[in-house]
Amino acid sequence: MPESVDGGKLVKSLRDDFGVTLAGGQDQWKGKVVRIAHLGYVDTFDIIIAISALEMALKKFGAQVQLGKGVAAAQEILLEAY
Repeated sequence: MPESVDGGKLVKSLRDDFGVTLAGGQDQWKGKVVRIAHLGYVDTFDIIIAISALEMALKKFGAQVQLGKGVAAAQEILLEAY
């Protein structure tokens, strides 16, 4: 998490504003990391959506993010499964 972004507020915005639920850090990582969490099955496009929402939320919170860069990298890696 960029130092200028509060991870807790970011996770709340992802849930409330974007409709995507990610998990924050725990213990010493609270507010410093975001985890793509899931309960049960998750597929390729769940990951793409999570990364896309994270990029957008980070940009909303003022982080220097090139939209689509993380998504493109994930697509290249995930495509190997097909």
